[in-house]
Amino acid sequence: MHIPLVSICIPAYRAEKYLESTLQSVAVQTFRDWEVIVTEDGSKDRTEEIVKAFAATVTQPVIYNRHADNRGLPSTRNTGIATARGAWVAFLDSDDLWRPEHLQGLWDKTRETPCDLVFSGTEWFEDGTDKTLSTSVPTSENLKNLPVALYTGALSVLPSSVMIRRECFERYGSISTEYPLVNDTEYWLRVLRNGGHMAYSGLVSCLYRRHPHAMSRSIAAMLSDSALLCERYADWIAIPHSLRRQRPASLYRWAARSLLPQDPHGASAILQHALRLQPLSLKTLGLLAKSTLYGRRAPA
Repeated sequence: MHIPLVSICIPAYRAEKYLESTLQSVAVQTFRDWEVIVTEDGSKDRTEEIVKAFAATVTQPVIYNRHADNRGLPSTRNTGIATARGAWVAFLDSDDLWRPEHLQGLWDKTRETPCDLVFSGTEWFEDGTDKTLSTSVPTSENLKNLPVALYTGALSVLPSSVMIRRECFERYGSISTEYPLVNDTEYWLRVLRNGGHMAYSGLVSCLYRRHPHAMSRSIAAMLSDSALLCERYADWIAIPHSLRRQRPASLYRWAARSLLPQDPHGASAILQHALRLQPLSLKTLGLLAKSTLYGRRAPA
């Protein structure tokens, strides 16, 4: 039996709205040696029906998994990875899209440059209008110093843009559940810290769907998760000493600032972490004073 070269892992939670178009973007890939693994994470909509209908239209293997209960995105990715048979695993979120040349571009890069992880550039588009919002591509400076670029957020490598050697999951472990909102960046940093290599395909072939309903509370959670991640990697020799406290402290302040109007007490709690890292920071002390004022105005 032929084993596909690339396993495409798609985590799905209430995914019926976009899954058909996501799968269609797989069907038109110019690179054909793949299998698709869709893992539904505890929801129960039309996802299984959509996957079965898609399977009937392609000759490549299509696998459907389902968690009986909701386990979260990292665990759902890990279920897909555990099912994968390919030498490479490509991530694709259930609401994102690929241009037809995406997989071919990633595969071609692995033939040119020895690497464990390869990624494309990403175009961000607005849900509902399909309007292009921005394009994310690494600069030459980012590529020269990937650890610092990822640590500082100068470079954002989105999961749907990535293809990773399956051996990495045996060598470096599975996707972490410690960082629910930034587990992807944690994994890229883990690969690099353990001697793995990343490469850029040179193509903007991933299309990331931006939903307009992101709330400030989720932004605060994302920033706080990012700060915790930076603290974890602060002892890495690749990270300059000047960034090791400054970067996570800044992230905690940004998280607190986004939360301040509706949850001053929560903002104050986050600022304590920033103060621990930079006890004499006037920026942090000023925000703490603001959180106190907001807290006094809040209704009992």
